[in-house]
Amino acid sequence: MESRNADDDIEVHQVAAGGTEQLMTFLLAHYYPEEPLTAGTQPPEPEAADKEFLLSNVPFGTCFVALHGGRIVAAVVAGPKDIHEPEHLAEEAAKYAGGKWGTILHLLSAVETATDVCRRFNVPSCLHVHALGVDPQLRGRNLGGRLLEAVAQRGRELGHQLISVDCTSVYSARLVQRLGYQLINTLRYVDHLDASGQQVIRPPPPHESVQTFVLHL
Repeated sequence: MESRNADDDIEVHQVAAGGTEQLMTFLLAHYYPEEPLTAGTQPPEPEAADKEFLLSNVPFGTCFVALHGGRIVAAVVAGPKDIHEPEHLAEEAAKYAGGKWGTILHLLSAVETATDVCRRFNVPSCLHVHALGVDPQLRGRNLGGRLLEAVAQRGRELGHQLISVDCTSVYSARLVQRLGYQLINTLRYVDHLDASGQQVIRPPPPHESVQTFVLHL
């Protein structure tokens, strides 16, 4: 899958199996350093299991990159989930407990339990957006919007009725709101506590919550 607007020099491509290394190189430079859950936990670098999970979505054909002069300048990672996702995430959080990825999964599991989008909207499955990054030098050109539209088109082709996204950043939340996504849940970081009552993840300002949005296809 490839798309290009006639009036610019940006091409949108579906990530193929052979493009995973380039995709991860871009994400390490332009997604992870600013992603609030990653930045709000220590150490600053993502764990191997985190990176492996993102790349595991590539075979579904639901990940896309924007290219400028042959160079990746934006990327989105999305993949399918079904009605068993709340239970699955709880199991994964327990499996990786004690590490950075387990801490992140603990919060995402809480979000998934609260939203439970497939059961909430009575759909067997949906596409979920896991990561979106844009090179700062090309921000302001709606690259994120174009990549999310590519995900929506792929979702329609696969027969999904819904796209969901947990926006951990105020900037991604603003983007999907402009694209017509519906807000269904908000979890403030200060309200997500561990067994001792301490805040689990402390992202830098201005990020204060995870906001879950859906788009009906």
